[in-house]
Amino acid sequence: MNPVTEEKKSFPPRKPARLTTVRELSPETKGPVRVLGIVVEAKTGAALVQGVMDEVGHAATIPVIVEGDLQVAEKYMLIGEVTEKKTSKGKELQLEAKIAHNVDELDIKEFKQALDLEKKVLDYLRR
Repeated sequence: MNPVTEEKKSFPPRKPARLTTVRELSPETKGPVRVLGIVVEAKTGAALVQGVMDEVGHAATIPVIVEGDLQVAEKYMLIGEVTEKKTSKGKELQLEAKIAHNVDELDIKEFKQALDLEKKVLDYLRR
């Protein structure tokens, strides 16, 4: 009787994408990031997204490369890598989104409260 052999596939673990604001993104940003934003302009494969986690009046925008279409005026959680693109005006940051999840129903105020509570709990546990 021959033992059944199982082919094992090895996939390298992905780095977790840290939640950040559009305003905090820079050319030095390394690894995957999560950005919560609202679509300002959109066409197939690309969009201009404004961060919704920034303070009112200080929200920044970033061009996003995405597979498929995003809907204008809807909120998305975008997960991807920050890259630089050369333009006629110099270098411009852009987000290459691997995942774009529609979160239009998300209450931003409650989401921020949940993040604050999570931070307090983690700070308490680290004491």
